[in-house]
Amino acid sequence: MNPIRILHLTPPGFRGIDSYIFGHYRHMDQQRFRFDFMTQNLELENAEQYQDFSYRVWTLPVTAAQDRSGFIKRVRKILQEGYDVLHLHTSYWTGFLLEELAKEAGIPKVILHAHSTAVDENDPEKRLALSRRHEEIKRAFSPDLATDYWACSRLAADWLFGPQIPRDRISIIKNAIDVEKYRFNMQKRSKIRDQLNLGDAFVLGTIGRLSYLKNHSFLVDLFSRFHQKNPHTKLLIVGDGELRGDLSRQILDKNLERDVLLLGWKNDVENYLQAMDVFLLPSRFEGLGIAAVEAAASGLPCIVSDQVPEEVALVGNIWHEQLDAAIWISVLEQLAGQRFTRESGCEKVRMAGYDIKHQAKVLEDLYLI
Repeated sequence: MNPIRILHLTPPGFRGIDSYIFGHYRHMDQQRFRFDFMTQNLELENAEQYQDFSYRVWTLPVTAAQDRSGFIKRVRKILQEGYDVLHLHTSYWTGFLLEELAKEAGIPKVILHAHSTAVDENDPEKRLALSRRHEEIKRAFSPDLATDYWACSRLAADWLFGPQIPRDRISIIKNAIDVEKYRFNMQKRSKIRDQLNLGDAFVLGTIGRLSYLKNHSFLVDLFSRFHQKNPHTKLLIVGDGELRGDLSRQILDKNLERDVLLLGWKNDVENYLQAMDVFLLPSRFEGLGIAAVEAAASGLPCIVSDQVPEEVALVGNIWHEQLDAAIWISVLEQLAGQRFTRESGCEKVRMAGYDIKHQAKVLEDLYLI
């Protein structure tokens, strides 16, 4: 029996989406389902961390805006390779040429998967222009250009799909995690805290790309004010991105270089969650906010912005708050005096349906032709 061949379109320079894809694929029947990729992300081909998977990467050397005819020729050739499913991972609309080409090629299943709720662009003029273009294309999209509509949250569905897409055709697909990997472990906590010389400090932390979306500048300002009254505190920032330079300068300007640790990307973020006492996610917007799900699994109390979808409120220790530093400081001061039983985090997240082993089987059923 031939496997169902699934071609993923992924954006360049992505991290969250590749983690989603490969995390689920690890728990799927790879004899029945074969993943390949179409992308501008040249790093995906032969990426070291994915050597245990068998997949092909079709690179897109140009965009449709740069060379429309060359782009169409390349995509048509790729789509002739016998794929059963085209899975388009989308944050915002820039066009629907790929959907038209997939329909022309007779791809049986075309999935549009919404992963965000706004445009992640630091430049305000570019962000406004891209957002306007997104809304124009959203209104013009014809629902017969796809067979399946997925979203990681209801807010993400509303952002990507216009009223011409009936809401009963949209499936909310949970961005699940390998729950056991995040289970609280005191030995791991002690090891990481020793490595970082944290001692018995009250440790705040966050995980995510250093980008406009994640709003780290708010976090540093917040920590600066909290740290003045609570000097025995540290802030861990796990991640990297285009705004690292700006963030480093902000930390230096506030004389926080000893207390704010910019740790870069880590392949073992679950261990750094163990070292934290409170998780913070001050995002300007989120498709879901998977980092908060991971933090919840590790039993951490979490403060997230009111722009993070309510779907992440899996357990009783997640606070949704508006982006007002005074409010966050008030919640932090309350949390600093409390003790939390972190061992129960995994069970609560699993009961909420975010166990990747279960969701991988859900995907298998949805991929069937």
